[in-house]
Amino acid sequence: MKKLLFLTLFIVLVISAKAQKITDSFFDKVSYIGAFDGTNDWTAGWTEWAPEDAAYPDPTITKGNGIFEHDNGLHITADETWSGVIKLDGWVYVDDGATLTIDAGTIIRGTAKSVLVIERGGKINAVGTSSSPIVFTSMQGPGLRANSDWAGVVLCGKAVNNLGGGEGTAEGGIGSLYGGTDNADNSGIMKYVRIEFPGYEVATGSEVNGLTFCSVGSGTTIDYIQVSNSGDDAYEWFGGAVNAKHLISYRTEDDDFDTDNGFVGMVQFGIAARDSSIVDTDTANGFESDNDAAGSSNDPKTNALFANITLVGPSVTNTSPAVLRTNHNEGSGARIRRNSRLQIYNTLFLGYGRGIRIESEKGWLAASMDTLTVQYSIIAGIRNEKFKTDVAAGNTAIQDWYLSPTRHNSVVELGVDAMLTDPFNYGARNFQPLAGSPVLNASYWNGITKVNEMKLISQELNCYPNPFTASTYIDVVLESKTNLKAAIYDVNGKLVRELYNGVAYPGTRKLEFNAEDLPKGIYIGKIVTNTGSYTVKMIAK
Repeated sequence: MKKLLFLTLFIVLVISAKAQKITDSFFDKVSYIGAFDGTNDWTAGWTEWAPEDAAYPDPTITKGNGIFEHDNGLHITADETWSGVIKLDGWVYVDDGATLTIDAGTIIRGTAKSVLVIERGGKINAVGTSSSPIVFTSMQGPGLRANSDWAGVVLCGKAVNNLGGGEGTAEGGIGSLYGGTDNADNSGIMKYVRIEFPGYEVATGSEVNGLTFCSVGSGTTIDYIQVSNSGDDAYEWFGGAVNAKHLISYRTEDDDFDTDNGFVGMVQFGIAARDSSIVDTDTANGFESDNDAAGSSNDPKTNALFANITLVGPSVTNTSPAVLRTNHNEGSGARIRRNSRLQIYNTLFLGYGRGIRIESEKGWLAASMDTLTVQYSIIAGIRNEKFKTDVAAGNTAIQDWYLSPTRHNSVVELGVDAMLTDPFNYGARNFQPLAGSPVLNASYWNGITKVNEMKLISQELNCYPNPFTASTYIDVVLESKTNLKAAIYDVNGKLVRELYNGVAYPGTRKLEFNAEDLPKGIYIGKIVTNTGSYTVKMIAK
């Protein structure tokens, strides 16, 4: 029995150790909430904001045999390179051991239901450039293109998921297996790639998304991807540990970022931009997240971490559009359900029907411990309930949780007060914050308190004089805005005096501890910041 207990504890500890942290070196430590700093535009050059009218050449090469079956579709079994303008016709698979290289500037135009699948053990090497991106798009001509013109791109890997037996079959009927034990598995690289008009629903609840990750490992590189006009989700992850940066979901019908089955990867810098006239038959959310379809406690838990996402919903104001379509009206910036442990930091939720929705009791319990969390984020211009829940605690409890000072979140009533340049201009979107926007100088890292960024006198605080007879002083030198609490305790840990509790700005703050009215003896001074605490022993004589 003791051996079994030890093994159980060991497994729990190992699983817990895999949880992603905002302190991970993967993240760029920026000062702002959302995807932009007000100056630099990482979307420039390679994106397309009017793909329905883009002029694409006719294909000169066909890949695929027009068959929509796993066994009889086209299987690429040896390394192959694509370039030029290609017609994708049918279900095309890159098999175990093969690598598909797609040259920069290549255009792949898909026929109805066509899909490109990277099988477990196969690889894709699709590296465009900012001036010559790779484009997956519709076979239809300008003005005739629509969501779901073709199916999309699916990557299958050998990473861990929480399905029974650790193996799943990709949705959409394509028949590809995924899953394994290698979270560092490498399915290749996709960089500067556009995927336009994908998202095919084979049956209710069984779809090919714009870009689907089926247990893809962290050895895979995903960066600068735009999914536009997807007939289902833009991105969906089924387990795995793949990381990504610079993801765009544009005019998606269903969810922008959908996480399931124990996905534990990290994503930084993303955009979701809705169109009020386009919506799915289900509620459309910025984030949707489940541990699994049953809401089980299977490990690993879905514990992905998203940071610096700008989510622009369909509602410009409470009266524009005058009537918001039902599944936009009921959609949320984040719908976290079925025992998920999703983590969201530095994110702007702008113009949604609802703000934050937490649905499962197990999820709410996780939220109380911040294994499910939303921090350093802003809800702005929400049309209906800012906070929604199906759990017994009620909506007010979600609101209190979100607005707890320890999470550093805020609510802005009017979307215009988020102060983005022109986020709802469907002809010329501009997501950059204006000077004075609440997203600036407000991120997790803006208040970071590592010694080399927020320079205290030392990590073990000093005070002067010490020993002292009446008063002693602590100097705190700040290089950036942070939350700061300074307090004095006696040797038994009882609070005797609070010196400061609130937001502190760059510069030197001199804190005085006057002990004239207190007994002589030893006291402990403690500075608490966003990422740690610092103490000093003081002797009053």
